Amino acid sequence: MKYPYKKLVLPKALAKVENGKLDVKTLVKVKCGGVMYVDAANKFNEMYDAAEKDGVKFKNVGDYRSADAQLKLFKERYRLAEDRDWKDKKKGILLDTDRVKRVYNGETWLLRNGFAPCSTPQKSNHGYGLAIDLDVTNRKTLEWLCANAPTYGFYLQSDDPKSREFEAWHWQYCGVGA
Repeated sequence: MKYPYKKLVLPKALAKVENGKLDVKTLVKVKCGGVMYVDAANKFNEMYDAAEKDGVKFKNVGDYRSADAQLKLFKERYRLAEDRDWKDKKKGILLDTDRVKRVYNGETWLLRNGFAPCSTPQKSNHGYGLAIDLDVTNRKTLEWLCANAPTYGFYLQSDDPKSREFEAWHWQYCGVGA
């Protein structure tokens, strides 16, 4: 399967907007729940309708994230690198085999085992309302997205499924004709 990838370029209208602090007037509901930046939401809703006509139903698992929501998610998924005594409360084990590192506030953080990566707070394209995470456990959904999402301006952030940063569920709006 070919994974459509385009590097996200922030729209000019969002250039002076702080990540995670969008005006609610610029956010529009998407048909599978949640909100996105107006241009992305409108194109997403068109894509949603087309997918539905083809028998594919999208399920939202992550949309616009405020700055506070990004920080909360980050702290749930990562731990400070030098905190070797930190234990996973659910499993009671030390987390020494972390996969992904992030630097936040001058400190290195490691991804906890069993968690998907997320961006450093206020660096996520979710914070601009340009990304949506969709449930792609149904292969038909992923295949439909790979074949059709670019028509609506949506792409993956990587086309390499072997990359630690590859997320088949993370679709970002890069604009039509990007």
